[in-house]
Amino acid sequence: MSEINYQRSHTLGLDKARALAKEWVAGAAGQLGLSCDHQEGADQDTITFERMGVKGTMQVSGTEFDLKIKLGMMMAPLKPMIEAEVNKSLGRIIEKAQGLA
Repeated sequence: MSEINYQRSHTLGLDKARALAKEWVAGAAGQLGLSCDHQEGADQDTITFERMGVKGTMQVSGTEFDLKIKLGMMMAPLKPMIEAEVNKSLGRIIEKAQGLA
């Protein structure tokens, strides 16, 4: 099984980070046909998502996004493309929200 790990610090606070995570996951869910579950917590949210060949979690706090994706054997060859898209799309919305883009 192949893994993708993405961590990004931010200064958005939990409420804004939560909204961005929901926005990003909704887009990814639509594109990739993922089923998602969002558990909100006082200090951190956990979003789990999966579909055949893809399973992952995103931990969202007031200071960090921590995304872990496990790719099955059939999806493993697409790892570089998926990793690049995660870096681009999630990085872009975080930078935009922080006023950096």
